[in-house]
Amino acid sequence: MDIRHNRLQKVARLHWYNVVDPVTKLLLALFLTLLSFQLTDLYFEAGLVLISLILLLLSRLSVATLHAVSFSLFLIATMILIQGLFNSQNAHPLVTILSITFYQEGVLYALTMGARILIIIFSIGFFMNTTTVSENATYLESVGMPYNQVYLLMSVCYILPQIQQNLKKIQFAEKARGINPQKTLIQKLRSLLPIMIPLIIKTFDQSINRSITLQLRGFNSPERTIAAPMYHYFKTKLSHYFLVLMIIILIGCKLWQIIKNFL
Repeated sequence: MDIRHNRLQKVARLHWYNVVDPVTKLLLALFLTLLSFQLTDLYFEAGLVLISLILLLLSRLSVATLHAVSFSLFLIATMILIQGLFNSQNAHPLVTILSITFYQEGVLYALTMGARILIIIFSIGFFMNTTTVSENATYLESVGMPYNQVYLLMSVCYILPQIQQNLKKIQFAEKARGINPQKTLIQKLRSLLPIMIPLIIKTFDQSINRSITLQLRGFNSPERTIAAPMYHYFKTKLSHYFLVLMIIILIGCKLWQIIKNFL
C-alpha cells in the first residue's frame, strides 16, 4: 500500500519538462541563444524573448533566477540610457526628455542586445530550474559517460553552492557572537576578505572527503550497478539529432556571413 502511494505521489508530481532529458534542455537553450544572435530584426528577438519567458514561467522559478532577471533589467535600462545618448551611429532623434535627446539607432541597438541577454537568462534559467545535478549525473552515466568524468562535473557544479552555504554559516556564527557587524556595503566587503581563504580551503576539503567516501562505497568500481534515470524521457535521440543539426546550421550561417564580409 505504501509503495503504491509513493508511486501515485511520483506520478502526481510529474511535469511535462520531466520527460525532456537534460541534454535536450541544454541544446534547446544553446539553440535559442545562437538563434537570437543570428536574427537582427527586433520583432523576431521579441518573439524569442516571449518563447523563452514562457518556458521559464512553466518551470519551477527560483530566487536566483529572479535575482538574475532583475539585475539584467537594470543592465538593459543602463544600456538604453548610454546607447541612446552616445552611440556612434546615432543620427535620427527618437524622443527628447528635458532637453536630452535619445536617438533611434542607439535605442534599437540596446534593445536588441537586451533581448539577447534576456533570452540567455530565461533559457539557462529554464534548464537550471527543471534539472538537478543528480539527475544530470544519472542521465550522463546512463548514456555511457565514464563515472570519473560524471563525478568531476558534479564536483564543479557543487562548488558554488557549497561556498555559499559555508559563507552563510560563518556569517551567522559571527552575527551570533557579535563579531564584524555588517551594516554598510563596505563593512560587508571587509568582512568577506579575512574568511575567503579558509572558506575556499574548507570547500575543497569537503569535496575531497566526499570523493573518498564515494570511493570507499565502491562508486568507482567497474562492477557497480548504474542507477536508472528518474524519468522516462521522450524521443531523446531524435531531439538531440534535430537540435544539433539546427545548431550546426546556425553556426554555418554565421560563419558564412563573416566570410562574405572579407570577400
